[in-house]
Amino acid sequence: MISPISKNKVEYDIKTYSYRYHQKDKNDKKTKISVAAGAAIGTLLPLALFAKKQKVNPFKLHYGLKELLIVSTAGIAGGTIAGMAVGKKEHRKQKLNEGVFQFMNSSVPAVLTAAILALSSKVKALNNNSFKIAGTLLGVFAGMQVAAFLSNKINDPQDKVPDRKLTLKDSVANVDDVFGALVLAKIPIAQKLHVEKILPAIFAWCGYRAGNSN
Repeated sequence: MISPISKNKVEYDIKTYSYRYHQKDKNDKKTKISVAAGAAIGTLLPLALFAKKQKVNPFKLHYGLKELLIVSTAGIAGGTIAGMAVGKKEHRKQKLNEGVFQFMNSSVPAVLTAAILALSSKVKALNNNSFKIAGTLLGVFAGMQVAAFLSNKINDPQDKVPDRKLTLKDSVANVDDVFGALVLAKIPIAQKLHVEKILPAIFAWCGYRAGNSN
């Protein structure tokens, strides 16, 4: 298959690779460091602002839907922009595509889960941990499918190249969806494990993945 962007021969194997385009090019050390810095800065800036507003340590931030969406989006944007700025020009489109995918895959499950939890709080029969856990899982996994569909439509509206598919590798790498949903759901186990402390690192990792995509 010939990539419409780079015109280099590429490999596409949905069982192995999770990117829309998988090229043999490896990013150099400068690119990787720049992307890591961009993703970290993008994540830390809104985190610090929210922490100041809440008057808490950044790693004790209370995450509502707004905080979850803004911090994750900023981390992904930071990594994507850094990757596009320092990486090879022929890879910019792939990085942007992956940035869109990571954004959708972080936001759609969170929004869907928040809607399910809002329903739980309003219906007495559903306001229990069993429904919240089931609703969280439904929101995350259904949301990831919707996110993949929407990102493919945005990135490739004329359907000229193979879709960016969800794989098991994707599900593991995007564990932020599950952790973020657990925090929103206020599930006891999430509160005991203090899952919110590792959310910034996961958001930055999503940005790093997008910025290094080629």
